[in-house]
Amino acid sequence: MAEREGRYFEGGLRLIDEGDYEGAVTMFDNALRLGLGDVAAIRVCRAEAQLALGAWAEAEADIEAALKLQPYLAAAYLARGSLRRMQGKIDDAVNDFTTAIHIEPNDDEAYFNRALAYEDRRRHADAEADLTRALHLNPRLGQAYEARGRCRAAQFKFDLAIADISHYLRSGAGREFDNHSEMQGYLVILRVQRLLWGLVSLWRRG
Repeated sequence: MAEREGRYFEGGLRLIDEGDYEGAVTMFDNALRLGLGDVAAIRVCRAEAQLALGAWAEAEADIEAALKLQPYLAAAYLARGSLRRMQGKIDDAVNDFTTAIHIEPNDDEAYFNRALAYEDRRRHADAEADLTRALHLNPRLGQAYEARGRCRAAQFKFDLAIADISHYLRSGAGREFDNHSEMQGYLVILRVQRLLWGLVSLWRRG
């Protein structure tokens, strides 16, 4: 029976990777019915699939159940932070991502998600620091270059922002996340903004 539970769990994870979230929920349902294995982890994974489907209430119930079983499960705080950010509860999301980081200090995903929440609050310097930490932990985290480019641009660090967006495009992440053309346009805007900012700086000095 444990082998069957493992097959359902692994199958659910595979379906999440493939974007079949309804199928993943079904797989995790089957794993939970068997009642074996890491029930808290299965509930968190099912919550992630439910979040992708927009089933927020079901996702929240799974996350809370997981935390009752394992109060120090970083993945549960990470999932709840994502849910709270979707709900517009940004400060609560930051708290959850921070808790996940305290539990798992080397979790690049937690730093990345907290950075997005900081960006929502226009705390661009804090977001930049978290994205830099995330990239230190995982240099292949392509979306972090895009996000850090935005945060640096918001702080008028145009050279650094251009470097991040250029790296994002060169790495192929734009095609992976289907926004290559959009980011090429953004790169042009950044270069124009850098030029204008330079002219303004010269005018102020003059």
